[in-house]
Amino acid sequence: MSQPGPAAIAGNSTLPDLPGRILGVDAGGSGTRVILLENGTVTVRPGGPPMNALLTDGFAAHLRRIVEAADATAAGIGLPGIRQPGRARDLSEALTRQAGCPVHVTGDAESARAGAFLGAPGLAVIAGTGSAAYGWNGESSVQAGGHGFLLGDEGSAYWIGREAVRAALRYRDRLGGSGLIHRAVLQATGRDLDALVSDLCTHPAERDRLTVLAPVVTALAAEDAEDAEDAEALRIALEAAGHLADLAGSIRRRLGPLPVAGAGGVFGAPVIWDRFAELTGAVRPLASAAVGAALLAGQHRGDHA
Repeated sequence: MSQPGPAAIAGNSTLPDLPGRILGVDAGGSGTRVILLENGTVTVRPGGPPMNALLTDGFAAHLRRIVEAADATAAGIGLPGIRQPGRARDLSEALTRQAGCPVHVTGDAESARAGAFLGAPGLAVIAGTGSAAYGWNGESSVQAGGHGFLLGDEGSAYWIGREAVRAALRYRDRLGGSGLIHRAVLQATGRDLDALVSDLCTHPAERDRLTVLAPVVTALAAEDAEDAEDAEALRIALEAAGHLADLAGSIRRRLGPLPVAGAGGVFGAPVIWDRFAELTGAVRPLASAAVGAALLAGQHRGDHA
């Protein structure tokens, strides 16, 4: 089996040459991505399972094993579900004791921002399984969104999938919706709607039951309303982009006119990215959230030593 190779950094940007072997971990609802930063070079390491501080049992043990396996001199972890700074500090201190090297834990939106701008001021909107935004102007930082699938995550893959099921249910009940989405939902899930509703209500935290539908919706949508295969799919996609742009607007109103980056799998859909970029002037990240986690670990190396 071949070993993971170096990861590319966008454009002509260069990473800081931080001393030591710094691990960067980007946890998320679809999986955990891991890199090692050494001598300014990024090497991709084997990933880990999906993790969320609010939803995943035993996530701290998973993270400890990832850090120990890397033989790193420091580690940074971006973790969704971190709601309070005290929780991040407690996890950092516990993992530092257990893993034998300084570990800096932060929310996944902060590590996305650090990677997107290689540590410089800016704001990042992340849209994957969930959604959130984080901005830093060089002095102050704020976050928007990140409230979880029950109370928020607008514009995320989960939200898009939920809107798809709602459209399918409305179509079945002759209340509108979309016949194309109805058929696509049945095909993608392999379940009839009653069984799917039962599954979702019985296992609400198994978010992949809905996130799998996000690419189905964006495939039915198009950048131009005249070219859209399905008007309801286009509505959902453009509304998702609007929700994500609102997160960026919330940060800018509090921190000023920061540059915006969009990170996460939802932005892989051109119909969403193009509308989001139109509304915010967003650019693609210079580096991944895993790289951002490593950069933050380098900056905070002494905090948990």
